[in-house]
Amino acid sequence: MTPLMIRIRQEHRGIAEEVTQLFKETQEFLSVTTAQRQAQAKEQADNLHEFHQELEQNTNEFLAETAKERMAQAKQQAENLYQFHKELEQNTGEFLSDTAKERRAQAQDQARELYEFHQQLEQTTNEFLSDTAKERRAQAQEQKQHLHKFRQDLFASIFGTF
Repeated sequence: MTPLMIRIRQEHRGIAEEVTQLFKETQEFLSVTTAQRQAQAKEQADNLHEFHQELEQNTNEFLAETAKERMAQAKQQAENLYQFHKELEQNTGEFLSDTAKERRAQAQDQARELYEFHQQLEQTTNEFLSDTAKERRAQAQEQKQHLHKFRQDLFASIFGTF
């Protein structure tokens, strides 16, 4: 072999070794970067999941507490009205005049109106709670979709598109 060919082969081997070394270093870098990004994505997903859990728990607690308070208020109002009506009947039982009869009729009307108000309040409360729960579920679904898109974008940015 001529010295020139030997030199070309040696340079070729040297270049091949450098390319091999660069390839190994690149693979190591990509592996480390991918692992870091996956860890970051998992941490972000875990944090978002934890936030979603806390939000859902807080929402449920808030809705349950609100419903309890409103039901307690409605029951207290109904009890107060019942007691009022009972006292009114006892007090007016001695009087059989037209005025007493008129007052009893007014009390019954008030009881009916309060009952209707209570029914409307209960319906409004249930609608509010239902709407609030739907809004929260929609927000959670939207956050889930954003997280899913973020994951897809993250994986696409790490691994490229196929």
